[in-house]
Amino acid sequence: MAHEGVFTFFVIVTALAVVMQAAILYAIYHALRELRDAVIRVEAGVKQHWHPLLRTLVSIADAAREPVSSILANVADISVVVRDRTRAVDTVAADVLDRFRAEAVRADELLTDILLRTQRAVDAVERGVLVPVRELSALLAGVRGGIGFFLGRRRSPASERTRQEEELFI
Repeated sequence: MAHEGVFTFFVIVTALAVVMQAAILYAIYHALRELRDAVIRVEAGVKQHWHPLLRTLVSIADAAREPVSSILANVADISVVVRDRTRAVDTVAADVLDRFRAEAVRADELLTDILLRTQRAVDAVERGVLVPVRELSALLAGVRGGIGFFLGRRRSPASERTRQEEELFI
């Protein structure tokens, strides 16, 4: 009999556990039903408010598709033209720079040639004019000195030398 009391106790505990599980399952069922109702209300709100907005956005995107395609095509054409023009300008700039360098070299050579010729002309003038003028000046000084000596005018040799040096300097 002692076993019957324990057995009865476990049957009662098991029955209570089954009843509690049933209550918990009913509570879960009830909570899920309320959640489903809330989701249905949210879905209805989304359909009511967001679907028109989404349709409007889709129609705007569809309407903008063609102009955007046209704009992108124009931008692509413009970039091709700009690239071609840039290459042409680069070619012209390189040509101008090459010509400028060639002209700078020519100007440098011309200036060097002019300076060399000027130096040669100065040297020629010095050899052709100044040297004979000095020789003539020396000759005249000698003739004057000789005439002065023959005519009896004697000067002191120091003052005569100074005068001759001044004449040669001029």
